[in-house]
Amino acid sequence: MISSPFLRAIQSIKPFADNKNLEIEREDRLMERVLSSTFFPDWLDKLKPTYYDLDLKYEGGESSNEAMDRVVSVVENIIESNATHTVIVAHGGIISLLLHYYDQSFGFEQWKGLSNPDVYELNISDQAVSYIRLWDNGSK
Repeated sequence: MISSPFLRAIQSIKPFADNKNLEIEREDRLMERVLSSTFFPDWLDKLKPTYYDLDLKYEGGESSNEAMDRVVSVVENIIESNATHTVIVAHGGIISLLLHYYDQSFGFEQWKGLSNPDVYELNISDQAVSYIRLWDNGSK
């Protein structure tokens, strides 16, 4: 089980980890993406174009490509470890970029449709990559 080090991510998965007697490994590469170091009252309007121009970068922030590279590197490390099942706990923005990496149609509108929390299963094999939404708490 690998989680963003942010407290809300750890708190979300801790009951499950305790129930299954699993350790939670904190991974900085799963932190939520920083859009900018500047406060944007219209942050949603600033976020949307970053799903179309993956290199768009605001002051003090990271581009979608940079954030995507971070989360994909975690998945690649998991694949290299030959783990059969791994739980990744992260935030909507970074998860949406992970899913976008494998399915370019997963973008801004799909990010907006995520619930909090939300659960996806990502299956990666030599032949194909697929994902399925397992749970939606209906909060949006």
